[in-house]
Amino acid sequence: MITQVQALILAAGKSTRLNTGKSKLLEPICGQPMIMYPIRLLEALQIPITMVVGYQKEEVMSAVQDAAGFPVQFVTQEEQRGTGHAIMCTRDVWQKSTILIINGDTPLTTQQIIKDLVHKHVQTDAAITFITAHYAEAARSGYGRVCVSEQGGIKIVEARNFTGDSESPCCINAGIYLVKKTFLDAYIDALVPNGLTKEIYFTDLVKIASDNGYGVSTLSVPFDSIRGVNTLQELWAIEQIQRADLVKQWMDRGVRFSMPQQVHVDLGVHIGAGTVIKGGVHLTGNTIIGNNCTIAEFNSLHNVSVGDNTTIHSHCIIADSQIQDNVHVGPFAHVRTNSLIQNNSVIGNFVEVKNSTIGEHTKAKHLSYVGDAHIGSKVNIGAGTITCNYDGAQKHATIIEDNVFIGSNNTLVAPLTIHKNSFTAAGSTITKNVPEYSLAFGRARQVTKEGYMRSQGDAQKMVTDPLSAGNDGQNSSGQSFIGATKTHIDTSTVYLD
Repeated sequence: MITQVQALILAAGKSTRLNTGKSKLLEPICGQPMIMYPIRLLEALQIPITMVVGYQKEEVMSAVQDAAGFPVQFVTQEEQRGTGHAIMCTRDVWQKSTILIINGDTPLTTQQIIKDLVHKHVQTDAAITFITAHYAEAARSGYGRVCVSEQGGIKIVEARNFTGDSESPCCINAGIYLVKKTFLDAYIDALVPNGLTKEIYFTDLVKIASDNGYGVSTLSVPFDSIRGVNTLQELWAIEQIQRADLVKQWMDRGVRFSMPQQVHVDLGVHIGAGTVIKGGVHLTGNTIIGNNCTIAEFNSLHNVSVGDNTTIHSHCIIADSQIQDNVHVGPFAHVRTNSLIQNNSVIGNFVEVKNSTIGEHTKAKHLSYVGDAHIGSKVNIGAGTITCNYDGAQKHATIIEDNVFIGSNNTLVAPLTIHKNSFTAAGSTITKNVPEYSLAFGRARQVTKEGYMRSQGDAQKMVTDPLSAGNDGQNSSGQSFIGATKTHIDTSTVYLD
């Protein structure tokens, strides 16, 4: 029967209750725009999709076209005049015998629900079959109520038009319908604007079908499966449900979460068995974590590939990069922009790596910046080392070959190559290429003035205690002063290498 179904996604509304100034359908839920949830659902069921767009249609269409792997046809509702009017706008594209209508803001609906809806529709030979749910908070929601008369008539009353006991238990309308095309053709023009809102409600077709003796069926499902989004609070609730489901799935596959309620996991993330994810971790985009890893507290990984047996210590930010096996990163490290950290390497605390390759068994353990660099294996990067990759106009590369020792507090001015088995002295500024097996240093020669601070101490005492000076304006060493503002400074010649 599904082969005879065509889907209409309603995605033209203005999202006024969200108060963000943009379409709610573009809001991400676990890394995926809300509108992509019904599209992925229908793709999986191989149901042709027509989407009704209106408000911010260019942005909505662009998001769908960038992400969808399935053809989506668009129909524009130029003036947003309600759901019934939206369906009227699609009349020219009705092709299948059964039309599935679904709101674009129902991201938690499952394939099984749609399959059950189709089965119920066929089994009862109804003109309209729609989904309902019991919801205790209906009085404070915007959901339409399903009302059944004593004579068995059925209708949907929009929340703003309901005049009965708002606290009475009820079923709400989920906004998901299956309708026979023949019935739509015959009665779509019978819909008229509501007297209060002037909008045309598609829900009025349920009463029209019931009043005219057509079969109307309902399928009751859990409310959490059909939650819609009209406010940021509802968006938050839905993301909590989706995130909890993802965490449960990974737990079933052998991933331990020490504080699952404090972890953010996107749909595109993959985590290997035996891995431990601790509290405050954000795994977003298409991040892949290998087996038996530890991702410590408060890490953020976006589009990152992490190999097996790797530890990301706390408070690291890693993006668009690859971390291989048996690596240690952090704490407080930043790895970004197409960086590769190879096997058995260490990127330590307060180290930033950008657009660089770090070879196997290489260590940069403290307070360093490595940018636009290619570093070989078994290299030591001393604390405080930076690669000076930017000259104000262009970025330049630093190449450090295998088995090089970079001393602490080095400034490596690119473009620069330091060849194998070389050594740079602490405190050096290296501006020229270093051959193999060489020692390179570039710094001021140390000059020691013995006894210098003893004389400086006398001058300072004179400034802080001018009464210790003689009446002739000189101190005991014969050095003159004016008031308490001048000291004798012994300037020294600085010798450079």
